[in-house]
This record gives sequence, structure tokens and C-alpha cells, in this order.
Amino acid sequence: MILVSRLWQCKTIRFAGGALASTMGTGFFPWGPGTVGSIIAALVFFYAPVNHLLFLPFVLLLGWIGCEAGRKLWGEDPSIVTIDEVAGTWIACLAAPAAWGAWGIATALVLFRIFDIAKPWPVNKLDEMKNGIGILLDDVAAGLMAAAVLYLAYLIDYFNVL
Repeated sequence: MILVSRLWQCKTIRFAGGALASTMGTGFFPWGPGTVGSIIAALVFFYAPVNHLLFLPFVLLLGWIGCEAGRKLWGEDPSIVTIDEVAGTWIACLAAPAAWGAWGIATALVLFRIFDIAKPWPVNKLDEMKNGIGILLDDVAAGLMAAAVLYLAYLIDYFNVL
């Protein structure tokens, strides 16, 4: 803990923490910074040549670190912190069927934003947690809900239920 406190006194560390928390500045966008952060996450997801599932722990770890940094810099769950939207969008995009291409990623993005903004249970309960992990977990829950809807839509499409 002492090491973290000493590191946090370094201006470069605080700047890096702020850049991470705001998803490289998207949190400073004047209208819908969370949506802008989510769009950036969806674009990176779509174009990144990585194994998206294997990259998920890294995204979650960066999300948690960024949320903690943002909380220290700007207070409890400020709109400037958008790294949590990146994690939630990433989770939602994981459920987008590859056959749907860009439309699947766009659908994942829209569903995630709906659940993140509407904050149904359990998203609303996790949103009440006033720490870095709470800032992250409400978006993780919204991403999981969006992923569940996407998966259900995929199953309906695959089995031609409707």
C-alpha cells in the first residue's frame, strides 16, 4: 500500500492513470462520453488481431486499475471514467456471432449501452458500490446482460425458432 501511495505521487503515474481511466481522453468528450468510449471499444474489438476471449482478463484488469485511478483523480464514479464501458462493451461483443460481422458488434454495442443506461437489476445494485471495483462491475453486469440477449438471439436465428 505504501508503494502504491508513493507511485501515485508521481505526475507521470497520475497522468497514465487518467489516460487509462478516460480511455485515452474519450471521457472528456462533452456529449455521451460513455457512448464514445464504448464505440472506441467496439472498433478495437472489431479490428484488433487478438484472441478476444484471451484478452478479456487484460481488459478487466485495466478496467479495474483505470476505475481506481479515475476515482482517486475525479471522485466517485465520474462520467470522465470510461474504461468501465470498454470492459462492458468487450464482454457484450464476445457474444456477437462471427457470422453477423460488423452488425453483430454494433448490436452488442447498442444492447450494452441500453443496459448500462437503464441500469436494471443487478446493474443498479452494483452501481451503488462506491469503489473502483463497483464502478467496473455495473458495466460488467450490463455487458453480461447484453451478451445473454445476443446469445439468445443467435440461438433463435440458428434454430429458426420464430
